[in-house]
Amino acid sequence: MIRYLPKPIVRNQEEQVKFRWKTFWWLLIMFVSAAVANIPHARAVKELTSKARDFEHQSILQSIIGNAGAALILGFVFIWIGLWVSARANLGAPLIVKKLTGKTFSNTFDRKTILTTVLIGSFVGFLLLLLLKVQEYILPMETANFRHPSAIPNLFASFSAGITEEIIFRLGIMSLIITAILYLTKAKIPSNKTTWIGILLTALIFGLIHIPMSGKYYELTPIVIGTTVLGNVITGTTFGWIFWRYGLIMAMLAHFIFDVVFHVIGTPFG
Repeated sequence: MIRYLPKPIVRNQEEQVKFRWKTFWWLLIMFVSAAVANIPHARAVKELTSKARDFEHQSILQSIIGNAGAALILGFVFIWIGLWVSARANLGAPLIVKKLTGKTFSNTFDRKTILTTVLIGSFVGFLLLLLLKVQEYILPMETANFRHPSAIPNLFASFSAGITEEIIFRLGIMSLIITAILYLTKAKIPSNKTTWIGILLTALIFGLIHIPMSGKYYELTPIVIGTTVLGNVITGTTFGWIFWRYGLIMAMLAHFIFDVVFHVIGTPFG
């Protein structure tokens, strides 16, 4: 089946080094913008959890400044890790680099790759919705503490998570893990085995990080914890594979499409 997929993106290490700073600033702008875009969702969650007092005296401008300030620090760290500290992993953001070299949009973004990414993101989204329905009959979870935010805040959250989480987990953490393995094994380039270890370990971390988020909606029973970790390991592995094969932008796109299917169309917590 792999042979029918679009060919993996070719990464030019010299160009990635040459355009590293420009790539850094583009990614930082994206990260901060995406963090600010999450404000409607964050405020909706606080309203639903009766924590409206946390922002009733806070203006939208204050929320923007607060989110942007935190994102500047967080984004700086993980983008730096992905582009400089983990350069040996040779992952980076190849499509941004390709565009910065002067390539046209059509020469930078392959239509077949985009379509494949959208289809994979959609498939995994609907698959997890189906698995969640099956689980309701086999191992039902308790009733949610409160309903899920509506579609519009979730759409903003989908956009935000698609960018910020891929920069943190795939560009930052996954690249760092692979680079650490290369350092420990004294290898010069990552093998497929090394890359898969990085993908899976990052996916596990991705799953564990989402446990507190599930705790906002449910009591953290073993079923809830297991469902959260397993679901996010599946998605994290998918996004990691796409990041490895097609680059950071495609991983962001897959993540966004998945979240739209799962959280906006599916609204599983509603």
